[in-house]
Amino acid sequence: MALYYARSENVYKDFIIRRTNLQETVEDVLERNRLLLIRSGVRAEVDCPDPVYTDGKWIAFIVNQMILNSVKYCGQQPVFRIWTKRERDGVCLTVEDNGVGIRSEELCRIFEKGFTGSNGRDHERATGMRLYLCRKLCDKLGVGLRAESEYGRGTRMTLLFPISVYIDREQED
Repeated sequence: MALYYARSENVYKDFIIRRTNLQETVEDVLERNRLLLIRSGVRAEVDCPDPVYTDGKWIAFIVNQMILNSVKYCGQQPVFRIWTKRERDGVCLTVEDNGVGIRSEELCRIFEKGFTGSNGRDHERATGMRLYLCRKLCDKLGVGLRAESEYGRGTRMTLLFPISVYIDREQED
């Protein structure tokens, strides 16, 4: 995590933007976390058929951080739903869990550096860096990031990949 933070200012030098299969990206992240997910009793549902143009390595990092957060704050019988939806402005990738959720008064601060909130105080290993790095990387990639949550019911994190002229051209062919 410290290395990613150290590189975050100049990460744009490492970008390789290309057509990215989000289904494969998400499945790879889940596979890398397979033992943690099994140990935590997580059931994951993935439906991400929409391609995007982005840097797959960094999107995998962002999705991984979201999944690790979801596992950390999961409740009983955890379920993660990860899906894409094509919208007028682009493609949305949503990671939704049924965990403890985030208090409404804290939701506006979750992307701040070092902010752990009341949930983080309950987990002694919280650093407040995961979502901060996600926001920073999304800003560099030109990907939107928003969070919705209902305390006690779960959290939904959405990445918005702006529509690309490359995707429009492919659909015309």
